[in-house]
Amino acid sequence: MEKEFLPGETVILSGEISPNLFLIKHGSVKLEGNGESFFLSEDDFFGEEGCFFGKPAQFSVTAREETQLQLMESAEAEEFFAGDPKAAFALFIKNSARANEKEKPLNEMSPQHIRLVAGLLPYVVKKEGSDPVHEAEIDIETLATQIELTTDNLLNLLNLSKMFGYVSFVDGKIFTCGKDKLATLFKRYNREEIFAGVKGEKGIGAVSFLNVVNQKTKI
Repeated sequence: MEKEFLPGETVILSGEISPNLFLIKHGSVKLEGNGESFFLSEDDFFGEEGCFFGKPAQFSVTAREETQLQLMESAEAEEFFAGDPKAAFALFIKNSARANEKEKPLNEMSPQHIRLVAGLLPYVVKKEGSDPVHEAEIDIETLATQIELTTDNLLNLLNLSKMFGYVSFVDGKIFTCGKDKLATLFKRYNREEIFAGVKGEKGIGAVSFLNVVNQKTKI
């Protein structure tokens, strides 16, 4: 089934469950929700969350101009994609991009990296050093358990984190830079990311917290 929409006309409201997948044949639409907005045009798809999963729409959709849409229920949509792998792949790419657009690339201040640093701190003996050459006194399996990751996920994290120069994993051993550098990064994260803007009142706040951190990690 195809349907025409006039400029400004609503196609789907946020929170509504639509049984249809929409293919834009001509024209364009605007999607708005969660403080965001973006546009789709000819040959783009939307409405997959309702059509395939019975979930409410995340965005309200309105026509930006005179727009012709093809409406497909789930069985028809499955048949359409089965006969057009290129269209199926395009939808996969769009959904993957949407799912990951809010994820920031891993960096030294990422929570995952800080979690690794915090887990290693008690096992780093050498205080000085800027490169990961000092062997940590903990094995990969024990560290994985302590920071609540699977061994495979920890290995992936170690592999990705080596570019930041704090930790490396060579021949089954974990190496770190000096404890001073690790501690400085950990304190910086807590100061800038966790306690940014906190008003220091007696008994709480960043300073008191970091004193506890220092004791826990033997910094």
